Amino acid sequence: MIKRNMLLASAMFCTIAAFAGTEMSVYQGSDVSVRVVNPEAKMKFGGGKITFGEDEFATSKVDSIIFNHYVSVAFDGDKVSVSNPFDSVDVKVDGTTVEINSEFVGREIKYRFSGKSTNGNVIFSSKYKSEFELNGLDLTSSGVNPPIYVLTKKNTEVRLVGSNSLKNSDKDTVGATMRGRGQFEFKGDGSLDITSVVGHGIQSSDYVEIKNGNITINAASDGIHVNDYYLQSGGEVNVKCNADGVDVGEGYAEINGGSLIVKSDAVDARGIRCTFEEGKENNADININGGKIDIQLSGDGARGFKADGAVKIDGGDILIVLAGKAYDDGTEFNYPCGIKADKTITVESGNVVVICQSTAASSRCAQADLSIDFNGGVTTLYQNSVGRVSGAKKTNVVKSDGNLTVKKVGNLYVFSDPEEIKPYNVTAVVVGDYTYNPDSDDIEDLEDYIMVVPENWENYEKYVK
Repeated sequence: MIKRNMLLASAMFCTIAAFAGTEMSVYQGSDVSVRVVNPEAKMKFGGGKITFGEDEFATSKVDSIIFNHYVSVAFDGDKVSVSNPFDSVDVKVDGTTVEINSEFVGREIKYRFSGKSTNGNVIFSSKYKSEFELNGLDLTSSGVNPPIYVLTKKNTEVRLVGSNSLKNSDKDTVGATMRGRGQFEFKGDGSLDITSVVGHGIQSSDYVEIKNGNITINAASDGIHVNDYYLQSGGEVNVKCNADGVDVGEGYAEINGGSLIVKSDAVDARGIRCTFEEGKENNADININGGKIDIQLSGDGARGFKADGAVKIDGGDILIVLAGKAYDDGTEFNYPCGIKADKTITVESGNVVVICQSTAASSRCAQADLSIDFNGGVTTLYQNSVGRVSGAKKTNVVKSDGNLTVKKVGNLYVFSDPEEIKPYNVTAVVVGDYTYNPDSDDIEDLEDYIMVVPENWENYEKYVK
């Protein structure tokens, strides 16, 4: 720490103006008290005080002052202004195409992107992880490359400041509005509006992590498409797409906080989809530990959660609404399903609501190829469709190739008409110390345990159609 290094800071003040693209951070303990851009115009000393614009501190309470240099790229219509204090960073500008290649290793370099252009893009590569600050950036590409194209396989931290927007063109051959070969980590208290005319909204060959920020995606294909995993601990992600909301091609999805909203009317759309990597059949799970998830799909054959592995819910507030029916693709029937796992479904805690609307003929609320366990929380399954698609199997509220276990009364609520719909297609239903045999027992015996109305149902009645 530079605890009493005001003399050092004062000395640096004399030369700081010589550095283009400078940011100063003032620390009190481990917390940043103020972050100042272009500090040479805002920093003053005197009377035992240090002043940064409207922020004033006693010098005795300032632990350290750190100056960071960054690369600044500012778009202005058909022009680009660049400020680059690093010899190891090569920035080339061709019209409104900015190519950045960093040879710098050892610490992260910050890149600040701002301004507006209707035909601009950034093509970026680096030998080390980097930080992007999107600070009032409004960028639309007009060529074959997306607005932001990260070629490096290193981590890119994306900090959102203010309002930002990205849009690709119909000439895009890369297939995403924001494309990275490495990892994307989103932070900050700003917003990002992404429009993909073709392809995905955000695509990573590695992972995407959402820590903070407000991200809105309107995508021609997947909203977010990754290879390894999707992780969300905060922020708000709102996706409208023509395919999957979040598609993990070879890994898992984990949500611990924040908000995820997915809406799609596409056939076979998935709200969250996780697929096995070939040869690694242990990593295609969906794990929900918190946050708010709202998935509404109206296309035929759609599924809210689809995991090649398991689905485990241990917290959070989840709503899945389906409106589409089953359909025959020529080889097999594709059945709509709220939660579908090729292994197990487990609910430990949280509030889970799945609604199959009247148009969702031959649909299922929950289906697992192994077993389904409701060990805690409150799960409400509402099946409003009594119709059947010609040639398809009947509607099921729950379908399991193994057992259905409900730890205690109150963990599971089922809405359906027993005269029209067989609520279960399972080997056995175990509720506490009671076992229901679908082949021989009267359904009314089970109704006493789980087929009742939960206290919070009025919050979801508006979704029943």
